[in-house]
This record gives sequence, C-alpha cells and structure tokens, in this order.
Amino acid sequence: MLPHVARVRVRLQEPRTPWPHLELTATDRHGQKIRVTRTQALSAARWVIRTHPGAGWQQPHTFDLRTALLDGGGA
Repeated sequence: MLPHVARVRVRLQEPRTPWPHLELTATDRHGQKIRVTRTQALSAARWVIRTHPGAGWQQPHTFDLRTALLDGGGA
C-alpha cells in the first residue's frame, strides 16, 4: 500500500467538526519524507485511526509500519 514507507505521522485536524480532515506524513527508514497520493494518505490515516480509536487524536501520532507500534512522536 505504501512502498518504501517506514513510518506515518497521522493528525486529525479539527476533530470537533462533523467532517474532520486527516493529515498524513510518510517517511522512509532514514527519516526522509516520501510523497504519497491523497488516496493513499486518506486510506492509511483512516486505517491507523480505526486501529487505535482510543489514542486521543487531538495530538499527532506516529505509527511505525515495521514494528506496528504507535507513539506520540514525530515522523
């Protein structure tokens, strides 16, 4: 789904609105940003948020695709 991506940083913008906006930043294993399409970003962000619904998405979280760990750090 996201080739060469090691970590994704997911942020839920305006979480109190009926139609919140998702923001996703993808990085490789060296920390370099990788460009992903809007469709890929939305699909991945929704998947991460639905997998971790209790994470408190008012703050950004980083999901490591290699270890499947979620933390509050930046990608």
